[in-house]
Amino acid sequence: MRILKSNTLLATLLAGAFNLLAIEASPYVISDDRIRSLDITPVLGRGYSIGTNSFQSTCLVVDEVTSPSYNYDYTFTDVSRGKEFEASMEGSMSASFSYWIVKGKAEVKASSSGKYTSNTRMIVATMRIERYYSSVREELSPLSDDALTLLDRQDYIGFFKSCGPNYIRSIRRAQELTAIFSFTSSSAEVAAAFSASISASSPKTFFSSGGSSKSEVSASSKFSSVSKSMDITIVGFGLGLNSEGSSTMVAASLEEYQEVMKYGFKSFTQNEDSHNIGMVYGMEVVPWVDNTAFQVNSKLMEEAIIIPLSRSLIPQAIPIDSTLATPPTWQNDDNTRKQVFRCKDPAYHMDRYGYCCESSVLWDTVEQVYAEENKNISISAMNCRPARQLDKSVVKNNMSNNGEFVAHLDAIVRFKLNQLFTLEKCLTTLKSFPVKYDYHILKNQDTVKYDSAIPRRFTVKEMKFSLDPLNNYSMLKQMGQELDEFVEMYYQPCIAELFGMNIGSSPDTEPQYFMAYAWLSHSACLKLSCLADNMRWDRDNGGCIASLLVGRNAPLYGQGSTATPNPWTTTGTNTVSTHCKKDNTKGDEAYEFCKYKESDFTDLQTAANTCWNGASGFSVANPAYLMSYYCMPSITGERATRREKARITTLSGTCLGAPGHLYAKNL
Repeated sequence: MRILKSNTLLATLLAGAFNLLAIEASPYVISDDRIRSLDITPVLGRGYSIGTNSFQSTCLVVDEVTSPSYNYDYTFTDVSRGKEFEASMEGSMSASFSYWIVKGKAEVKASSSGKYTSNTRMIVATMRIERYYSSVREELSPLSDDALTLLDRQDYIGFFKSCGPNYIRSIRRAQELTAIFSFTSSSAEVAAAFSASISASSPKTFFSSGGSSKSEVSASSKFSSVSKSMDITIVGFGLGLNSEGSSTMVAASLEEYQEVMKYGFKSFTQNEDSHNIGMVYGMEVVPWVDNTAFQVNSKLMEEAIIIPLSRSLIPQAIPIDSTLATPPTWQNDDNTRKQVFRCKDPAYHMDRYGYCCESSVLWDTVEQVYAEENKNISISAMNCRPARQLDKSVVKNNMSNNGEFVAHLDAIVRFKLNQLFTLEKCLTTLKSFPVKYDYHILKNQDTVKYDSAIPRRFTVKEMKFSLDPLNNYSMLKQMGQELDEFVEMYYQPCIAELFGMNIGSSPDTEPQYFMAYAWLSHSACLKLSCLADNMRWDRDNGGCIASLLVGRNAPLYGQGSTATPNPWTTTGTNTVSTHCKKDNTKGDEAYEFCKYKESDFTDLQTAANTCWNGASGFSVANPAYLMSYYCMPSITGERATRREKARITTLSGTCLGAPGHLYAKNL
C-alpha cells in the first residue's frame, strides 16, 4: 500500500470534478461537424481528445474489426415546385451531403420574386449507404510497443500527450451519390410525365433486371425537346474509386446516368476495403482507462491508494442536550468539550474543530505527523485525519479526467508556440513586400469561421500597423516573453501539483498522486482563465488575463503592482509585479527581480495603444484577428479606395511610421 504525501488537498473535490468534464469513464459518441472535416483522419485505435477536438497518435494496434452492417437508401425528390421547395429541402434532403449544393442550384433558378419559373424543373436522385458497427476487436488489439514503454515507466502525462485521453473504438461511415437533373419544359404536364419517367428508370429497376441500361425516356418523341435541354450533375461523397468503371462518373444522358449509379452501387458494396471507405459520419470514443490492456500495463488496479478522508465524511460531535431550541456553537475550550458536546461513539476523540475520530488518527499540524493526545484535554491542538483506500472507480475517473486536462493543457502551450511562429513568419512576409504594395488589399484565408462576403477590407500597411505597431519586431519579443512567463507561472506549477512534485521534500514525481486527485482539486490548475485562447499571465494578481495580442482592449500592465508593492520585489524606486517570473541569475541582491521589466511592458503597450487607438474615429484591427484570417499574407491586385487611403493616412499619424512620432525616441 501507498499512503500519499499530500496533507492539504481534500478528497471531497474529487466527486465534483467528474460532472464538470465532457468525458466520463464510459463510451462517448460524436456525430457532428467536429469529426467531418476533410483535413483530419479518424482511424480505429487512434487517440482523441474531446476537450481540444484533436487527434493524437495511433497507440492501439488494430488487427481485426467486427463485421459492419449497412443501411441503403435511394430517394427521388422533385425540388422545383415553389411551394414545396422548402419542405423538400427540410425533409429527405436535409441529411444529405449534397444539401447545400442542391439548395444553391435551386435558388439560382429562382426568379427575383422568390417563386420558381414554371418551365424550369429540377429533380434530385440520391443513393446513400451508411456503414456502422465497424468496431475494434479489443481482445485482439494490443497496445503499441512505444505506448507500453511509457506505461511501464508510469509516464502517464507522456502517454496522454502522445496517445490522447481516449481512443476511437468504432467509426460510422456514409457514402453518397447524387444526380441533379435540370431541364426546361413549357408544359407542366410534360414536365411531370418526364419526371415520372426518370423515376421509373431509377437503379431499383435496372438492378433487378440485371443492370440493363436501356432507357425509353430519351427515345420517346414526346420528351425529345425536354431531353435536349436536360443537364445532369453528378456529385459523389466518400467514394472508393478504382480503375474499373471510373470513366462512367460523368453523365450526359439517362443511359449514362444509369451506368453511373450502377458503378456507384458496386463501389459502395463490392470494394475490397469497403468497410474503411466513406466519409466519417460518427465515431465512438472510449477513455483509455476502460481498456483492459491499459489497466494491466498501467498498474491502475494493482496498487492501493490511500488518501486522507474528506472533512465532510468525518463524523462531528453532537450536542449533549438534544432538546435545545437553538443548537450550541462549537468552541475549542474546556466547557464546550466536556459540558456541551460529545462524540456519538464514546471511544472517539474530539479534535480542535469538533470532529470525532480514533485517537490513533489525530494529526499534528505543526510536526506533520500522527500523534495521540489526552482524551480529556481542555483545548485540542490536533486535527482528525483518518485515511481510507480510494475506490477503484474513483481512481479510473481521476486518471481519465486528468488525462483529458493534460491533453488540453498541452494543446494550449502548442497553440501559443504556433502563434509565436506564425507571427514571426507573417511579419517576415509583410516586411518583404515593397512599399509600393502598402495600399493593396489583402486576400483573406477563407475558412468556415470567416465569411469572405464581409465588406471589411484590410491593406498591407494596416496589417503592418497591427502586428508591428512600433516597426521594430517588439510584438514578437513580447509574445515570446508572455509565453515564457505563462509556462513558468501556470503550466509548470500545475503539472507539478498533478504529480505531487511540490509536496514533501522529494522533487520526484509520484505517479499514484496523478490517480488520487482530480485536476480541479489543485489550486495551481484551477486558474481556469488560463485555459482560454489569447491569454497571458497576470503579473499583478495571478491567474490569466487577455494578452496584448487582442490589441487596444487588452488590460494595462502594472495596474496592481504600484497599489500594493511587495517588499521582496521592490528595488529602489522601481516597483515590479508580485506574481512575475523571477530572475534566477540575480542572487546577491537585497530584493528579487522580475526576469522581464514591468516598465518595458508598460512602455510598449502605451506606444502600441497609441497606434491601435488611431484618430478621428479610425482604429486598427486587433493583431489576433488579423493573424487568424490573413496570415500568411497574400496581396491582391486590388488597391485601396480613396476613402480607405484617407483612413490609413490618419492612422499613419499615430503609428511609428510617421516622422517625429511621440514614442520614436523612447523605444
